[in-house]
Amino acid sequence: MRLKLLLAYDGTGFSGWQIQEKPQPPPTVQGTLEAALARLAGVPVRVFGSGRTDAGVHAHGQVAHCDVPERSGRGGRPGSAGRPGFDWRHGLNAVLPPSVRVLAAEAAPPNFDARRDAVSKTYVYQFWREGRFVPPVLAPFVWACGPLDEGRMRAALPAFVGERDFASLRNAGSETRGSVRHIFAATLDAQPPQEFYPPHAPLLRLTVTANGFLKQMVRNMAGILAACGRGKLAPEAVPALLAACERAAVPAPTAPPQGLALARVDYGAEAAPSAGQ
Repeated sequence: MRLKLLLAYDGTGFSGWQIQEKPQPPPTVQGTLEAALARLAGVPVRVFGSGRTDAGVHAHGQVAHCDVPERSGRGGRPGSAGRPGFDWRHGLNAVLPPSVRVLAAEAAPPNFDARRDAVSKTYVYQFWREGRFVPPVLAPFVWACGPLDEGRMRAALPAFVGERDFASLRNAGSETRGSVRHIFAATLDAQPPQEFYPPHAPLLRLTVTANGFLKQMVRNMAGILAACGRGKLAPEAVPALLAACERAAVPAPTAPPQGLALARVDYGAEAAPSAGQ
């Protein structure tokens, strides 16, 4: 039976999503999830995600698929995964660490593919602009970058929207050949003040929806926006940086991973917004 899983995780303690083929592999989300599935199913289970998240990157809505046996195999928990109507969400959350949660688990068509069937993905990146303090509950999930000019950042956003070659935003190490992607929408929104804390600069959230992303593409986009917000890069210079199609042409460093999260993966033609929305 093919399962479709909706996952949320805190990526702080993981070396990304994908299992690393090493003698002593570091902890990954995929490896942790596969170990939990094998414990319930009694046989090895391979999990395929909608995409890879890097070390330290989080997810609110990662989607994955896997094939599980109709009945638990030898060594599996007796009478658990083999029982009709077994609750995979409850079972997995009972054995997974608290940093990984299965939000939903449902039977999927045999040909469902979490990566190939995805129409669009949405990432969010969070900038903490208050230089005096960072709330401990937010620290693992924001870039504590200090003051930024929101207006300058907004002025740079339109340059990213549309279909073009985004090679300037791709870091080395990517396995994908092409670098043309379509960013459907990119917005920057100030979040409400954090309750219980002194008056402070609002947290900024960058939300980007596209038909696909290159290696560390959103983090490089966030780095460019931060450079604009700090006055180190003119917003009107961004189109030329993208047109260069060379990562070396972009003076801004890659933003750190902890501010980034995979927010949503959409499936079906109706999920893709038109350009300019």
